[in-house]
Amino acid sequence: MDKIITFGILGLVIYYKFFGGKERLDALLNKDEPKEDSSSDGQIEGTSQCASCGVYMTEDDALIYHRKAYCSNDCVEKSKRLK
Repeated sequence: MDKIITFGILGLVIYYKFFGGKERLDALLNKDEPKEDSSSDGQIEGTSQCASCGVYMTEDDALIYHRKAYCSNDCVEKSKRLK
């Protein structure tokens, strides 16, 4: 029984060494990760959440005020009134 287990482990090591490799094993383990969306110029488009209402928007559309992202001028004004 010990010989079967030893040969099995040795066989798996040889298989992954010559046919699988670390990169192949990593690719198989990470296959469930979602694909990243890319824009037409090859850049990945980022998103930000509005600090006031929580709406998500692209980073290009975000208004930055005091190092926080906002979706509209109304949300910026609401944050000013709260301070």
